[in-house]
Amino acid sequence: MAKKDLREVAQILFMQGFTQKEIALKLGVSENTISKWSRVDIWKDKKANILMSKDSRLSEMYEELAEFNKMIQTKDGYKVANQKEALARRMLIKDIKELETKYNIAETIQIGKDFTTFLKDIDFDLAMQVLNAFDGFVNHIIQKQKWQE
Repeated sequence: MAKKDLREVAQILFMQGFTQKEIALKLGVSENTISKWSRVDIWKDKKANILMSKDSRLSEMYEELAEFNKMIQTKDGYKVANQKEALARRMLIKDIKELETKYNIAETIQIGKDFTTFLKDIDFDLAMQVLNAFDGFVNHIIQKQKWQE
């Protein structure tokens, strides 16, 4: 397998919950190499962003909308949004509605992670096959969402 492919597989394994040591053993590369790839490609940040739940994001957006409305209600004079504020609020509401109805790839990835973690202890080779198929599925969903935008 080419170094680039190993690096991609290593990142996928990391996202699925494998430790750096496990990844190094499974791919036959040094732990230092895995550590370097993880650091350079910011795997932890990517994983944290991907795994942020839909509910957490929605909660943050609802809080932002509440604060925005509170700001409008506490301003002097008319308690009505000006044109710029109204546009910002409409955009936030649109983003909330889209998140509420859009396919949630983060939840899908979490389910895949949990399943492959379960499976790797039973049959590592099968777990790798499932992981490869699941990665293809996730990429398909991402491309499908981009196409619909």
